[in-house]
This record gives sequence, C-alpha cells and structure tokens, in this order.
Amino acid sequence: MILIRIRKRTIGIILFVVILCLVGATLYTAAIITQNENKYKSVLGMAQMFEDTHFIAYLSDAEAQGQSFNVEAYDIKKSEVVVRKPLTPQIQNEVFNYVKTIKSLYSKLMPFPEKGYVIRVPFDPVRNVDVKLLNESGIKTLDQIFIIVSEKEEPLILVLDSQRRPYFYTFSASIQLLMDYLQLTPGTSASDADAEVESEVVDTLEEQPTEIIIDEGPVG
Repeated sequence: MILIRIRKRTIGIILFVVILCLVGATLYTAAIITQNENKYKSVLGMAQMFEDTHFIAYLSDAEAQGQSFNVEAYDIKKSEVVVRKPLTPQIQNEVFNYVKTIKSLYSKLMPFPEKGYVIRVPFDPVRNVDVKLLNESGIKTLDQIFIIVSEKEEPLILVLDSQRRPYFYTFSASIQLLMDYLQLTPGTSASDADAEVESEVVDTLEEQPTEIIIDEGPVG
C-alpha cells in the first residue's frame, strides 16, 4: 500500500515537471514569435517611411555587421555607402555629445531628403544613455546611431530601440567636425561632386586657347 502511494506521488511529480516544461516552452515560443513580429513590423514601418529598399537593406546589413566598427556615410541619391573610415575615440565622443543635445522627436512624416547622407556611427563599447526623451522610449543604451544630413534642414538623429523600431530626433550640436572627418558637404551627393569635377574639367578645357598651326610647306 505504501509502495503504491509512493509511486503515485512520484508520477504526480513527474507529470508536474513535464507540464511545467511544456508551459515554459510555450511561453518561450510565444516570446520568440512576438519578437519576430515586432521586428517585422519595425522593418515594414521603416519601409513605408523610408520608401527606399536599398536603405532598408543597408540597415539590415549594418545590423548583421555590427562587429564592424567603421564610420560610414550612405549616399541617399546613389543608394550606397560612399565613405567608410575608422572609428576613433574622438569621433565616438564627438557623436555621443550630439545625443546629449537631443531636443525633441521629429514630427514630420518623411525624415529623409532626396539628396544627402545617412551617417552611421557605432559605439564601442556600448554607451549608457541618460537622456529623458530616449529613456521614455525605453532606450537606455546605444550601440550605434544614424545621422541624417541634408542641405535644406538641420541634421537629425535616427535611433533604433531594442526591437529595432526607428525614432527620429532633432538636436542642437554642430556636426562640422564629423563632416570634416568624412570629407562631406551637406546636401551634395557623391555623384553630384563627380559631376561638378567633370564639369570643371570640361570648362577648363574649353577656356584654354587653341593654337592653330598651318604648315605652308617649304618656301621656294
């Protein structure tokens, strides 16, 4: 009789453990599904907002290549990275100071200009953030930020939260040091710069006087 009771108790404990494991597995699967759904919604939202599949691909690649600590400038008009330079402590500190001067969320619908750059600056190590607007959105650490540069508006900071949802902020710092480091001019695409150089060469050639030499042959 005692043996039967012990067996029933053992079986009950085993069933309880199995049920507990199943519940844990179910909760874990639900969390993974929710996380993937959030990522999907984030990418979908960015695609609708940016209207640039090349930039979405660049963002995804930047996430995948997170171990690559380079400062990169993505040319919006050319849809490709046109400048890539090493990340220095000075540039990291400079750009992190931009974050400290964040003023407000960007309220317009389309934050991306037709011409300009998106500059990606990673942080190594990850930086803790004590900025109210970021903290209110659940952003307390930063592994990278993106700076949107155009000639018509002030630069913007793009931050992705832990679920990779985009947040755009205005800020008050000057980015001249960063632009000088990357040798960029706001609002000027790399393709435009090439075109300007080519035009200058053509103008120079056209302005040069042409000397015409007529060979009259031997004088008799």
